[in-house]
Amino acid sequence: MLRIKTCASTSNLGPGFDCLGLALNIYNYFDVEINEKDELINVEDRYNTPDNLFLTSYHKACTTFGVDDHIRVRFNCDIPVSRGLGSSSSLITGAIKAASVLHGNCLSDEEIFQMVSKIEGHPDNAAPCVYGGFNASFVDSNNAFHNIRMNFSDEFRLAVFIPDFEVSTAKARSILPDSYSRQIAVNNASKAILTVHALENGDLDLLKEVARDEIHEPYRKKLIHEFDELQKIYQEDTDGVLLISGSGSTCFGIARKEFSASGINKLSDLKHNWNYRPVSISRKGAELI
Repeated sequence: MLRIKTCASTSNLGPGFDCLGLALNIYNYFDVEINEKDELINVEDRYNTPDNLFLTSYHKACTTFGVDDHIRVRFNCDIPVSRGLGSSSSLITGAIKAASVLHGNCLSDEEIFQMVSKIEGHPDNAAPCVYGGFNASFVDSNNAFHNIRMNFSDEFRLAVFIPDFEVSTAKARSILPDSYSRQIAVNNASKAILTVHALENGDLDLLKEVARDEIHEPYRKKLIHEFDELQKIYQEDTDGVLLISGSGSTCFGIARKEFSASGINKLSDLKHNWNYRPVSISRKGAELI
């Protein structure tokens, strides 16, 4: 039996919609072995089906190199589902990595990245999950996925706020407009470029100006109960920036200082239970351990 470790990720980082992603030190572990039939262990009933994302991704990977077998998988997952922390990318990446290792390490990291991105439909969570670190990705005219790993300043203190409610990715995408004005497109492109610069150089003052997304956050925050209240608490406590992590419902904080005990106490005044968790960058992507 082999064990695969995959990390959580936060994507978009404000205006970097569907292209920026950061690996976080929250992990899923998958113990996998060849079996006479497919068997999933330690999985919620709603996911213990033939349509389980890990299972279907494993079989898709095996199909590419002409293998048809079955597996037993034990899940030990710390990445919450439908919270905007890349749980689907973690499952897909873990499955494809397992398929590769079980069949002679037949896939490179680049090939795994291509497969994960194709299944996901976009590379922003796939890149950090496969490679670790801070990534910018795009899709070319031939529908191939590309990724560049970048620096992220050690001066920032990072946190996630995970609520007691889910936001489905499908719903978070359907709420977005079909088109935007030229001015919004220009504004967001410039902000995304400068967001990368701010994150690389630890420039919090710049980040506070340019991380104000116009493409997705104004719409998605309507799905995140108490977003404005949480943002106010975080900003007043840390003088930092609070963003929607991926499509939500988790929120992602970037500041120069840790969220204080006083700030944590103020969370209890909110209607929903917000689980505050300090995090750091996961420098490694998916790996066999």
